[in-house]
Amino acid sequence: MSTTTNAAPIRVRDAIGGYAATLKGQRATCAWSAEEAARKVARKVHGDHVDVVSAELAESDAKAGVKYRYHITQRGAA
Repeated sequence: MSTTTNAAPIRVRDAIGGYAATLKGQRATCAWSAEEAARKVARKVHGDHVDVVSAELAESDAKAGVKYRYHITQRGAA
């Protein structure tokens, strides 16, 4: 079970040869997947017990060159 947190959204832009995700001043890149770039930056900031889910792109994001937006979810401990 996972729950969405109220943390800042992760914004993903195209980068040379892949994707670049940003969250709270931190950045992570991935060559093959925007979602994986988002996951990397989320885990860099919040630790290994988080995951990401796709979110609706805001109009202001599109104007700023953002291609994808994700929210952080807390993975349940089993």
